[in-house]
Amino acid sequence: MRGRHRTRAVTFGRHLAVSFGAGLIMGALFWAWNLRAPAPPLLGLTGLLGIGLGERAATSLGARIARRRAPATPPQVPPAADPEKTRRCTCAPSTPH
Repeated sequence: MRGRHRTRAVTFGRHLAVSFGAGLIMGALFWAWNLRAPAPPLLGLTGLLGIGLGERAATSLGARIARRRAPATPPQVPPAADPEKTRRCTCAPSTPH
């Protein structure tokens, strides 16, 4: 993996670790307080899956709509080169005349 893909993977890994840690803490609190989970495990996991898929679908749909609404950008024409501005530095000290 390189560059942007690696950054996205690292960010996803961090989010995954934080979510997993939060789940472990909540599970420990439920156990310590002798509480039952508000939903059966399979039903709760199915709901979380639905939330995740819905978020992905909404993000994808929003990006697709934004691309269609974006006006086409005209091609950029570079300005004519000005010889005074395009001189290259020779890195030699200038001598006064």
